[in-house]
Amino acid sequence: MHRCRLARVAGRGWAAGDRTGILLGRDDSTLREALSLLVRRQGGGDMRHGGLVLDAGMKLGALRLGLRLLRSPPLILMYHGVTRSARPDGLRNLDGKHMPQDIFASHLRLLAKYRRVVPLQTLVDGLGTGEDMRDWVAITFDDGYENNASVAAPLLADFNMSAAFFLTTGFIGTDRCMWTDRLEWVLDLTQRTELKLPGGGGQLSIVSLEDKSRALARLKTLIKGNRTWRPEEIVDVVADQLGVSASPAGSDYRFMDWDQARSLAQGGFEVGAHTVTHPILAHLSPEAARAEIFDSRDAVWREVGQCSPTFCYPNGKSSDFNAEIQALCHQEFRSALSTERGHAALQDLWGLKRLCPAGPGKGENLEWLLLRAR
Repeated sequence: MHRCRLARVAGRGWAAGDRTGILLGRDDSTLREALSLLVRRQGGGDMRHGGLVLDAGMKLGALRLGLRLLRSPPLILMYHGVTRSARPDGLRNLDGKHMPQDIFASHLRLLAKYRRVVPLQTLVDGLGTGEDMRDWVAITFDDGYENNASVAAPLLADFNMSAAFFLTTGFIGTDRCMWTDRLEWVLDLTQRTELKLPGGGGQLSIVSLEDKSRALARLKTLIKGNRTWRPEEIVDVVADQLGVSASPAGSDYRFMDWDQARSLAQGGFEVGAHTVTHPILAHLSPEAARAEIFDSRDAVWREVGQCSPTFCYPNGKSSDFNAEIQALCHQEFRSALSTERGHAALQDLWGLKRLCPAGPGKGENLEWLLLRAR
C-alpha cells in the first residue's frame, strides 16, 4: 500500500519491484518529495502503518538515499555504554542502555559515510557563528562506564571519530554502581514472586521477565519522582525484601578508573563533569547542587588535567534542572546537555537537546533518527 503511494509520488522514479533497493529517480527534487513523505509518515505517529513504511523504506534503500539527499540540523547523539555482549542477560541490559558493539560499529560506519562527526565543543561553538552546520553530529557518553574506555573508545579511534565522555566522578575508580543498575540486578536475581512497592504503593507480581521489567520501570519512576527519598536507601530496602544481598560486580555495571579517564583525554577525547553521585539536581538544596556540580568539575580537572566546558545534567529532563541550576553552571561552564529530544540549537545552550540511538529495538534504526531530526 505505502509502496504504491510512494510510487505515485515519485512517478516513474521508484522501481517498486527492484529487490536491490535502488531508486531510479529522474531528479533529486522528485526523490526528496518521496523521501520526505516516507519520513513524515513514519514520524507522524501512525502506529498501524509505521512498521510497514519502515519495512518498505529499508527494502527500497530509501533511508540511506535519504541520508544523502535530506540534510539534518546539528545533532548531539547520546550513548551510555557499548557492550561486548550480543544480547541482554535476563533483565540485565534489557532496556538496551549498553549497545552491542557490532551495532555501535554500524552507527559509526553510517555516520562516517553520511554525516560529519565533529568534537562536541566544535559543534557547541558553531551554534553562535552562523556557520553552515547541516549534517554535523557530535557523539556523547554519559556516566563513565568502564566499557566506554575499553570498547567504545577503540571503535571510535578506528573510525578517527571524536566523542565526549561525561563522568559521575564519585563512581570512577570504585566498586560502586548506579542505584538504577543495582535495582536491575536485584530484580533479575531474586527468586521471590511479589514485590511490595515502597511508600505503600501496592504490590506487584515479579514472576516473569516481563513482570520484572514493568516493576523496574515502576520503581525507577517512583524513586525519581520522590524528592525526599534517598535512592540508594530505597534500593537497600528492596534488596532486603527480595533476598538479594550481593551487589553487581564487573560486567557492564562497572565504572572506569582514573587511568582510563586520562587515557581518553590523551587519546584526544573530551572528558567532562556529570556530578559526583548522579542526583536529580532540582531535588537538591542550592548548596548541595553547587557541590555536586563543582566538585565533579574539580575532580575531572585534578585527575585528568582538563574538563569539558560543557556540563552534563544527570537524568537531564527539563524538570530535573531549573533556572538556579542553570545559573550555577553558567559560572563555570559555557553550555550544558539535557536528555530532552531534539537537535542542537543556540536558544537551548543551557539545556542542549540530544538524540538517543540506544534502547530496545532502536539501535538498528539510526537512519530514521537522523532523517526525522528537523
